[in-house]
Order: sequence, then C-alpha cells, then structure tokens
Amino acid sequence: MAVLAGWLLTLILSCILRHHAVHGKAGLCEVETGQSNIILDIEESRGTYVNQLTTPPELPIMGDPFTEIVLDLVFPKGRTLFILNGKKLQLLEPLDRDAENISHVVFQLTCMVKSSHKKRTIPVIVRVSDINDNAPEFINTPYETTVPELTPVGSTIFTGIAARDADTGVNGQVEYFIMEGNGTDYGPDQGVGRARVTSADGYGYFSINLPHQGQVTVNRTLDYERTQRYLLTVVVSDRARNVSERFSSTATLTVNIQDDDDQDPSFIYQGCMLLDGTCINPEYSSSVSSGVLSGILNISPEKIQAVDMDTINSPIQYSFLSGMPTNYKDFFEINPTTGAVRQIRAVDTAVSKRFDIIIKAQEVSEAKRSTTAKLTITVKPVDSNPPEIQASVMEGFVNENAPIGTEVIDGDGNPLVLTVTDKDLGPEDPKPIYKFELTTSFFRISSRGVLIVNEENLDRDPPSPGQFKFQVVAREKGGTAASAPLSLNVKLNDVNDNAPILPSIPPITVQAGEARREVATIKAIDNDEGDNAIVTYSIYHVSNNGFNKFKINAQSGVLETMGKLNAGEQYSVTVQATDRGGLHSQAIVEISVSPGPNTRSPVFQQNVYEVQVSEGASINSTVATVTATDPENDPVRYSITSGNDLRQFTIGSKSGVISVIRKLDREDLTRYQLIIKAEDPGRLSSTSTVNIKVTDINDKNPEFVNMPYEFKVKEGKANISVGFVHATDADEGINALVTYSIPSDVPFIIDPESGEILTKIALDYETQKEYQFVVTARDGAPDPRLATSTVTVSVIDIEDESPIFHRTTYEATVPENMPDYMVSEVMADDPDTIKKITYTIRQGPAELFRIDPKTGIIFTTRGLDFERENQHVLIIGTMENPGQDKGATTRVIINVEDRNDIPPVFTSVPRPVTLDDEVSIGTTVTSLVATDSDGTAPGNKVRYELISKGKSSKYFQIDPDTGVLIVRDDLRKETDSEYQVDVRAYDLGEPQLSSTISLAVYVRHVATVAPEVGLSFADDAYSIQIPENVTTGNLLKTFTIVNSHSHSENIPLKCYITSGNVEGKFYVNVTAERNCALYLNQSLDYEMNENYKIELQLESLQGFVNPMHSTTMVSVHVIDVNDNKPRFIEPELQNEITKGKFYAALSFSSPLATAVTQIKAEDEDSGKYGKLQYKLKGDGIATEYFNMDPANGLIKSKKTFEDISEEDLPFRLTVEARDNPNSAIDFNIIEAPLIINLISEHNRMILVIGDAKPDMVSGKENALVSAMQDNSGLLVGVERLAARQYLGENGTLESDSSGTDVWFYVVDPMTEKILETNHTRVQRSILDKTAMDNITFAVSGLVQHTAFNIHEPLVVHKVRTAVTLNGEVFPYALIIIACLIFVLGFAGIVYICISWSKYKTYKDQMQRSYVVPTPTRYDPVFVEPNLKEYETQVLQMSVPIDDNDSLNDLQLDFSSKNHAFSLDNVSYITKGNTDSAGQQSPVSSEAATTARASSVMGNGNGVHTLSRNNNGTINRNLLHQHELPVTNPLYQRSDDEGMTSATNENVMFREKKDYSHLGGFSYINDRSPVETTTEL
Repeated sequence: MAVLAGWLLTLILSCILRHHAVHGKAGLCEVETGQSNIILDIEESRGTYVNQLTTPPELPIMGDPFTEIVLDLVFPKGRTLFILNGKKLQLLEPLDRDAENISHVVFQLTCMVKSSHKKRTIPVIVRVSDINDNAPEFINTPYETTVPELTPVGSTIFTGIAARDADTGVNGQVEYFIMEGNGTDYGPDQGVGRARVTSADGYGYFSINLPHQGQVTVNRTLDYERTQRYLLTVVVSDRARNVSERFSSTATLTVNIQDDDDQDPSFIYQGCMLLDGTCINPEYSSSVSSGVLSGILNISPEKIQAVDMDTINSPIQYSFLSGMPTNYKDFFEINPTTGAVRQIRAVDTAVSKRFDIIIKAQEVSEAKRSTTAKLTITVKPVDSNPPEIQASVMEGFVNENAPIGTEVIDGDGNPLVLTVTDKDLGPEDPKPIYKFELTTSFFRISSRGVLIVNEENLDRDPPSPGQFKFQVVAREKGGTAASAPLSLNVKLNDVNDNAPILPSIPPITVQAGEARREVATIKAIDNDEGDNAIVTYSIYHVSNNGFNKFKINAQSGVLETMGKLNAGEQYSVTVQATDRGGLHSQAIVEISVSPGPNTRSPVFQQNVYEVQVSEGASINSTVATVTATDPENDPVRYSITSGNDLRQFTIGSKSGVISVIRKLDREDLTRYQLIIKAEDPGRLSSTSTVNIKVTDINDKNPEFVNMPYEFKVKEGKANISVGFVHATDADEGINALVTYSIPSDVPFIIDPESGEILTKIALDYETQKEYQFVVTARDGAPDPRLATSTVTVSVIDIEDESPIFHRTTYEATVPENMPDYMVSEVMADDPDTIKKITYTIRQGPAELFRIDPKTGIIFTTRGLDFERENQHVLIIGTMENPGQDKGATTRVIINVEDRNDIPPVFTSVPRPVTLDDEVSIGTTVTSLVATDSDGTAPGNKVRYELISKGKSSKYFQIDPDTGVLIVRDDLRKETDSEYQVDVRAYDLGEPQLSSTISLAVYVRHVATVAPEVGLSFADDAYSIQIPENVTTGNLLKTFTIVNSHSHSENIPLKCYITSGNVEGKFYVNVTAERNCALYLNQSLDYEMNENYKIELQLESLQGFVNPMHSTTMVSVHVIDVNDNKPRFIEPELQNEITKGKFYAALSFSSPLATAVTQIKAEDEDSGKYGKLQYKLKGDGIATEYFNMDPANGLIKSKKTFEDISEEDLPFRLTVEARDNPNSAIDFNIIEAPLIINLISEHNRMILVIGDAKPDMVSGKENALVSAMQDNSGLLVGVERLAARQYLGENGTLESDSSGTDVWFYVVDPMTEKILETNHTRVQRSILDKTAMDNITFAVSGLVQHTAFNIHEPLVVHKVRTAVTLNGEVFPYALIIIACLIFVLGFAGIVYICISWSKYKTYKDQMQRSYVVPTPTRYDPVFVEPNLKEYETQVLQMSVPIDDNDSLNDLQLDFSSKNHAFSLDNVSYITKGNTDSAGQQSPVSSEAATTARASSVMGNGNGVHTLSRNNNGTINRNLLHQHELPVTNPLYQRSDDEGMTSATNENVMFREKKDYSHLGGFSYINDRSPVETTTEL
C-alpha cells in the first residue's frame, strides 16, 4: 500500500507541476531519464547515522552544479530533511521510518541555468525503505494459565501469546518458539506442606508447533505431585532475511498445574521411609494383654492415618483386608472413618501370641484408589511378675571429661551391660521394649543396654566427688510395672587436665654479697593424682641479665642465689612448674638486693672547681671532670644536685665527666654554679662545687626595634626629615656597635649612626604615591652580622587636579517597556587622593533617563518604545569639570531593543457560516485574518491554529499561514448540526502573544429514509447471564443493528447507555460490523447486586433511525461464583498474640458430651458457595477427646479426662471451615488453631464484685476480661458468675445475693497452658496486692460496680472438738446418764402401753361400726398450716404376698366384686366427732377438716407423719424437700372393675402401675411386705 500511495502521489505531483517547468538552454536542468519528476530510494537510519546514500546516489539532472547550473531544495511543508552536496542528497537528521510512519519524502528541486537565469522546479520523491532496527515486543503480558495434570499430550493449552514489531515486511513478521530457561527461580519456593509449590523449567514439557501462531501445546505427560508450576521462556523473533540481523525478545509463560485424582492414598507417620513423599511398606504395631479387653489400641509409631496424596484430599475409609490368624476379626475392629483399632473381645495367649493384619485405606471417590499397611498386634502374657534387672558388674570406670556416648567399663575393660528378664515371658514370647530410669542425669542406658556417658565435663578433681552412686529401674515401655532398683557405682579415672598452680609470692629482699643463700621455697598444687600430680620446677627467665645468679631445685622448689649481688639491684625471677603431661604455670618472684655494712662516704679530690666554657661550645662537649673515691672501694655514682635548673649540663654517673647537653648563650646567662654529689651503694655521699664561666662570641645579629617603619611626608619639599630607625645588638664591645645604610636609588638618605631618614629631592604624589626600601644595620665585628627592615614612606597629596573621562563613547542596548532599567555605567577619573566627582546629563532626553550623581549609573525613568524611537544619545559630564576640554564629557548611545509586546489582532469578527452536510472535503469555510503591530520579526509574524474542544477539530482545519478554514472530513458522519470553531492567532515572538476568536458553523443534514429501512435494534428486550468473576473489558453481548449495512458506512452510528448503568459498570461501542457491543467496565460482585437493567439508545443522522425501535432494555443477571473465602468470626477480645486463634477450657470432671465452645465462620457467597462445613483436626490424642458438629461448629467432649496426663495438655487442635461442602472442586478451606485447657481447683480464681448481683454483671464479661488481660498480660477466661460467698464468723460458708463472684482462670499467652494459682506469674500479675489493686480499679471503672478482691475458692475446714473428762467428773456423768435413760425408758413404756390400748380400742370400734357408706370420690387433700390441731388415726391395709385367700385381721376383701370397701368410700374420723363413722370427705363436706397421708417406709417399723413443729412450720424431710401438694400418689382408679390386684405392689386395681415418674416420693419403689398405710 505504501508503494502504491507513493506512485499515486508521484503521478499527481507530475500533473500539477508539469506546467511550471522552466527550460534553459537545451539539456540543462533536464531530468536524465526524461521523466517530469525524480524518484530516489534511501534506507532509514540506523540509530543516529545520517550518511547513507540514495539510489541512485546522485540526482539525475543534466548539468554541472558547480559551473553550469544552480540547485536548491524547497520543502513546502514539513521540516527540512536533506541538503545538497553537489548532486548528492545529504540527510540533516536521522530518518526513522517506523517511529514517524514515513514511507516517502516529497519536496521540490529548483534548478537555474547560470547562463540564462532560467529556473524550473522538479518534484522529488524519496522513498524510505525499511531496515530491521526494531525488536518485536510482547503484548498483554504477563502470561499465565492453569492446566489439569491429566491433559493429553498434544493439547493446546494457551493461545494468548502475541507480539508486534514496528518494522514492516518480513522485518515485521514474527515467529515464536520455546527455549531452555536460565536455571533460576526453580525448585520449592513457596508455602508449607500441601501449599508448597515446586517450580521447574517448562522446556521439553511444552512446545509451540506452529511458530507463526504461538499456540502452546503439551509435549510430555504432566505430574502435579512432582511439579506444580512450570515457567516457559517464550522467544519471539522477527524474520529478517539476514539471520544475523534478526531481533528477538523473551517473555515468561507461567503454567500452573491443577491436581487430578491420579495418586493413591498413603499412610503417613513420622520416621517412615519416604519415596516421592509417600511411606514405603508402612508398618504399625500394638500390643494387648492376655485376657484383658483393652478397648482402643495405642498404635506405634503413631496413630493409623492415611491421606490422599492429591490436593483433592478425598476422605479416607479404613478396613481390614486380611490377617493371620484368620479369626482376627473376632477380636479386633477398625473405625472406617478415624482408623482407630478397637479390641472387641479379650484374647488369650493360648489362642495366638501375635496378629498380623493388613489394613486397607481407600479414597471415598469415583476412582476408589487404595493402599495397604501392616499392623502387628502382640498378645502379652499376664503381667504377674515385675521385670528384673541385672548388671554385668556393680562398679564401673570411665575417664573424666569423657565425651557423651563413652561406654562405662569394668575392671577388665569390658562395657558395663544391663539386662532385663521377666518371669512372665516364655522363651517364644516376643521381648518387650524396656526403658531405663536413672536417678542421675550424668549417665544413660544405650539401646544395646550399655551404660554410657550422658553429659559432658565429668570432673574427678576436687571439690568434685570423683564417683557417682545411683540407681537404675527398668520399666516396660507403655506399661507401669517396674523392676526393683539396682544400685550402681561409677568411678572417674583421672586425666591430666589440671596444670600445677603456683601461689602468689610476696617480694623478697636479700643482702648484697657473694655467698650462696636460700631465697625462697616454691610449692605448686596439682589437683590431678598419681603421676599426673608430680611437679618439677625450673627458672624460665630472670631480668637484668641475672639468669646465672639464681638456681632452683627441680624437685623441692628451693630458690638460691649463685653469684655476687650488689646493693640496689632488683631481679624478677620467673619460676615455672610443669607436670608429667607438660602442663605448666608460672609465677614471678620479685627480689631486691639491700646494702651490706657501710660507714664512710666518698671523698672528692677538690672541693671547688673553676672552669670556663665558650658559649659556642658544641653539644656533648666536655666542660670538666670531677673525681671522688670511696674509702671502702665501693663504686661511686655522680649526680648534679643543684645549679642545673636550665638542664644545660649533665654528668656521667660513673665517670664524673661534666658535658654540655644544650646550646649555651652568654647573653642569657654568663655564670653557672653546679653542686656535684658522689654517693656509694650504701647511700653515703659528699658534695663539691663547680663554677662555670661562659665566654662571649659574636653570635647575635642586630635587631630593629619599634617596627614596622611607616612614615608620611608631603609632596614638593626636599631635605626634610622623614623619621628614625633604631637597632640593638646583645653582644659585647665592638660586636655591639651598629651602623645604618639604605639603597642609593631611592630619593632618600640616612644618617649611618643615628638612623634618621631625610628626603633627597622634592616628591610628586601624582608620579608616585608610596616608596618602600630596605634599611640595613651592621655590627662592628670583623665579620659583621646584619639585620634588615622595610621602610614605607607615603607621599601626602595636595589637591590640584580635575576629573576627566578616559572613554569618549559608551553604547548600550535597552529592551523596550522596561522602566528603571540600568542602561550603562560611565566612569570619570580624579587623579587626586581625595576624589570628588558628581555626574550630570548635559544633553539628551532627560525625561527618559536619569544618572546617579555618585556612581555614574544611568537608568530609564519610564519604558521606552521601539516603535516610536529606536535610538537615544546622551552627553554626560561632571560638576567639577565644567569645561569643554578633551575628557570633560563622554557620549552615551542607547539602542532600544524591540520586544514582542503587541498581540495579533483579528481584522474582523467572522459571521456564522452554514454548510450542507454533503459538501466535499477541502471546501473553504471562511478566511480569518489577523495582524501584529510589532516592529520586527518574528514578533510580527502571525500563525493560526484550531483550539476547539470536541468534534470541531475533527471536521475542520485551518491553514497555519493564511488562516483559511476548510472542511477536513465528511460532515455526514455526525448527527451534530452546529459546531463552534475556536481559532487562535499567535505571533512567533518571545514571549508568544495570541488572541482567539470563535466561529459558529451550522450544518444542514438533508438525508432521510423510510422508518422500515431505518436503523433499529433487532429486539426490544434482552437478557444475559454473566459470572461475577468475568474480567473488565470483556465483551458481554453484541446487539444486532437492523439495516446497519443498508446505508453508507459514512452515515454516523452511535450507541450509548441512557439509564440503569449503576456505578458505570458497563459501556458500549459500535463494532466494525456496525452493531452495538456491550462491555464490562468495572468488576461485578454478586453479593452487592444480582441484577442490572440498562437501556441502550441508537443515534444517527436525523431521519435514519426508526423511532419505534431505537431503544432496547438489557437485563443483566450476575451469576454467583465461589470468590469469597470463609472467615472465622473471632472473639471480640483479640490481641497480636491471640489473633487468629481460639481458646476454650472446661473442667477436668466434665462428663461426656459437654459443650466446650462453638466456632462460627461466615462466607459472603450465597447458596451452596455460602454453606459451610466444619471439621476438627489435630495431632496426637487431642482428637480422641473432642468432636465437632460439622453443621454448626459446636465442639463437645467425647471422652472423660481421668486418664489424661499433663504432658498432653493443653489440647492443640485445628478447626477447619470449608465452603461448598458437597463438591469435590471449587471450594475454599480456612483453618485456625484451637487450644483447649482443662480447669482444676488449682486453676480457679474468684473476682469479687460487692455491689452487683450476677444478673447485673451478666453481659459485661468482655469488659471484665479486657481489664484483667490489659493489667496482667495473661489470657483470661470467665468460667461462671455466682452469688458472692464468704466465710461467716463461725467459719461456715455464707452467701450474699447482692454481690457476685466471677470465677475465672488464666492462660499463659506464650505457652498457651492454663496456670495454677501458685504460679509465680499469677502471684506477681494478679494476686500481688499492687497488681490486684490495678485490676480491681480497672474493672470497677468498666462495669460501674465495685470490685474489691481476688482470691482462690473458699474452703471450709471441719473442726473436730475432743472432749476430755477428768477422773473427778466422770462418775457423776455416768450417774446422770443412767438417770436420763431410766426416765426416758419409763416414759417410753407408758407411751407404748397407751398406744396399744388405743390401738385395741380402735380395732373394736372398726369391727362394730362396719357400714357401707355412699360411694364418694376421693379428692386430693391439701395440708394447710393455719388450721387447728387435729387428732391422728391410722387405717392399715395389707395385701398378702403369696396367699390370695389369707386376709388380714380386718377380713377385708379388696376385689372389685366386693363393694363393701373402696377407697372412694373411706370415712374420716375427725376431732369433733370421734365416735361417728361414715363421714364424707372433709374436702367435699361443709365441716371441712384436714387429713394427712403417710407411708410405712423400710420394713414398716416406723410411722412417719407430717406434723407441725413449735413455730408452725412443716417438716418436709420425708418428701426430700420437694414442695408438692400432698395427695395420694399411689391410688389410680381402675376403669376395669373385673380384675383384682395380682401383686403386693400397691392397693391397685386391674394391673401393676409404675409410679417411678413421680419424683420425690422415695417409698414408691419400696418393696415392703406391709404395702401401704394411709393416715387420715
């Protein structure tokens, strides 16, 4: 297409420009090919390269460009890209065909014949050819996909790889392939356990078989269990013809492998041999005791558990597959869900001593994959004898410091071995595993039964004992029986591990002399024994070269002197003690030598020495030598005791030679007097005086004083004094005489003796203002010493000069419109020292400029105008020089610089323009003209541009040079009928100025069609369903536009949403097929909104839309997906430690099925995705004690806790919540740890709130817990609320219902174990007074009630009182007791007699007055405590047990046939009428009295009645404190009167009745021979 466009453009330009050809003389400026234009080819630039040649390399123009013709290039539009070099085109800048989309460059070549000056213009077309300079680029990265592991080889898994290349042709064509990765980012890198992800290079596993399409296919079988993620390095390369010039890029495609059900389950336990993550040949073992039913077996190495090796994690079902012996199922069964093996029948060793059972674990899935494991159950004989332990020897030996694991041996070097025997075991019985318990931690028993070292650093040496005595007990692993203790003794063998230790030795003093003397005895201590403790001594070092002066005995350690010792000498003797093993230590003996007998001091040869020394004496030169001798011939030491304060001299301590050690200066000090001391070793001394005189030398230079020398003198006078100089010399005599001199070339002279300086001639300030010269001072020595100093003489000026300008002309440039602008600075010069210059403007526009009279700086007073006057001239002078001489004035020329200060102005306001929509492209709308009044270019050059927003810039454009506005696109594409065209005219100055104007353009649309062929939707309503996880930008549906192709594609067509687009979730576009497409603009959320109703509207040119079907309604239904994970509802009180965890606790004594806690989760999804299922998981024995309701998350205990050990606490479980529980795919699982503690009496504490009842505190538990946790740092749990209890005055437990006891416990947040009240942290953080005050204060503030104490549960201690009777009281007590027994016994006899008499009377009355009263209904009788006292009578009814014909003494027939007696017809004996019979029930009679019922309990020996006590209350002991209305609970009326009572259970009719449901009546189930007595 680009080539075709180029040829068309060439043809058009040829036609347009043909008539412009200018002909010179024949042949010149003609195209050599005879064409009317020139076509060249050039390659685009590589980088910044611009020297590539065209093809052909030169323009085919007749004539020599240097002698015959003149060539020039014209670029009417666009920037200049080429220049001419002869006939060759040279690029000015790099040419990038791809970035600028340049396929060709069109410009004009002008050729002029030099001889005739005739010119012609020739179109030139330069075609730009592409080079491969761009690498292809991947789009839509990153790439990621998920593939099931069972995807067949050859399947296409990803088609989304795409890349583009900015080049064209073959350079822009791309192909894809997969290359091997770089080896990084592979291996296990994420997650733990099942969540662990292993990545690998996908090279070889996947391939791209069609390089030009980039579709990725499976090349090898995939395995999720081996690799869960592959990283593919995809390479895209272009197809440049030269392979070496091809470019490529890489991208990574991440392929996530989705697990499928292709793995068998596997038994998993710690320590098994693993292959690919599964256990090989898993084996379990257990044991049962002979004749004992064990229940759930303890399995080793851990409980039976199999897992699905796929991440599908299918449930596992357990079963027995086979076993030996074959009757194994008679004794054992396996839980199909948990895998727990239970013994269901006791087994004897006679049946079998071992069971080998194959356990099958099978997935609950369609594939039903399974695996097996072996379970060995050993039948142990009855454990009637404890194990017995024997040792090979009772005493063993081991080296001290032996490493861990070293065997203890006996005296013969054999290991000390322990063996265990059990009399219960036969020779063929399997040997159990025993564990050994030792009373020491320093040793243990190895698996081979050998006693070995268990701890490091066993030490035999004192103060350690050197041997260990301990006991060993053997206990069967998993059992309780233990052997009798066996005592062992282990002695430690000595090892040379201690170096000898030398004591600290105080300093020693010995007298000087040569005799051999003992200095000290050195003794070292070695904690080893035997040969290891033998020590030898030696001298390691002696200071002051005294090694030969001392000796030490190697065995005894005696240190002696060996040579002469002089007084004052000191020695440090280093003694070393070494044992047989080479270990050693050292000690230093400090020895000082004191003088021997000494009585006479040294004597000097002279008492006074007189010497001279020149001050120029060199360092270390000798001044004098003094000599002293000691009468006892002891050595003498010399020293200077005084006179040497300046440290100028020193004396040899042994030689007595005095020498100079510092430079002498006679001028500082002329004499010295030194006192010399001579001293012998005994500290006896004498002194002598040395007088030293220092002689002079000329060693000092003259020195000038009162410097610096600075003088002033007026100009114009000669031979006047300027000033004095003076120098001194510290030497003596002629060496101190000083003379002066100065150079002869200065206009000054100096007096050589006095140092006065005078002017030689008159000085001129204007010629020289200052003089500097050197004055020299010399002393009088033959070889004089010199000193110099600088003299400065300043000439004082006398005012006598006028200021002048050295420059005659200044020139400056000033921008226009700049007031107070600094123009220039002029400068005049005044030769006088006191300069006085005042500047002024003598000529020129003083209203426009001003000058600073002091500095000469010229400023503008207001802005200048270039357009009015572009140059000004000023004449500047000074007030001090009013003359017209040369230099009296200077000329300043000021040029005004033009500024772009006038914006362009449109010459007229355009009127609105009306156009038909069918006008052709390029039609002129109007011409806009603007002018700029600035004086110079480019500020007065005007350009035009459109600044319209919206569609105006799409359909109109303006010529930037001429301002002609034209139509640039088909106006029929839009339905708009009015456009506002905003035009900006701007100049090219700096800063750029502009002005704008608006033009209204009206468009008349003239097209129309019939409604039936108009544009419309195919339907008035649509309904679509979308999953909520669809990505934004996805096409949701395309709505067909009817008649969209019946009209020209130039007819505009729009589709937009008019209503229902909530939160902008959707957007629409018109497709290339001119249909309306609905897209997703923002992500959807089913939980937020399930349905959307949006209205779509069509829009086109007026008359092209069918108004009846221009809108449609679209119902969008969002489909829920499982996009939300469940979330646990955590307790309110959470901190950083407990976050994400659940804690619970229950009592040790809790019964089965006790509710522990309820854990709830929530899921924002709905339907099946929002349904949750709970599961409880855990390691160890925790899951044996608890189960969880999968529906509501309620956790209950399923086993009591009597046999739980402290090591297993707390219970650590994992709670799992899973959504979509009925599906094997598309589900989410979350887990949280659950910690359950058991509460005992030692864990409970009570927080006392004194002024609030429990119901008032209820609901504030969270506030209580928060306050206690914040102040204690522990986790707090509230067990219950109860009425406050306290100990009364007599030690009894009292209750206060107005207060509350908050029973709580605490858990250590680090160990998560419940703490006992005596734990140090509980005592410190809660029960300590300060901590308790803080907690109660915080709780009181939160609950608004007073908390005042925290204590442990109250315990009432029963006090037993012992009564002691002494011998005197005891006889009288016996007499009193005997009397009481006699009185009470007599009263009892009387009472029995009276009772018997009444009983006989009663029987007689009953026999005489036996009547059949009218049947009455037996009504319930209530006991009223406010009635009067009443008399009690007894009616006894008895039913024989076995003999139905045997009647009682009343001879009553209780059958239904005998109507003479019925409980309905019982008469009442009242207090008011004791002799009458046949009275009606007091409840139904007018004279109502009360009656009571009682029963004979036990064996019928006692009659219990409900009676009143003294205070009128009722004794309810009989009814076990159940306050129920007293009725006759034993009587139940029979509806069948044809049957008699068949038993002695009750006075019953028809059948035996069970009244056990009537609680509180203990006599109901009593089987007494005397069945019932009713007291009325």
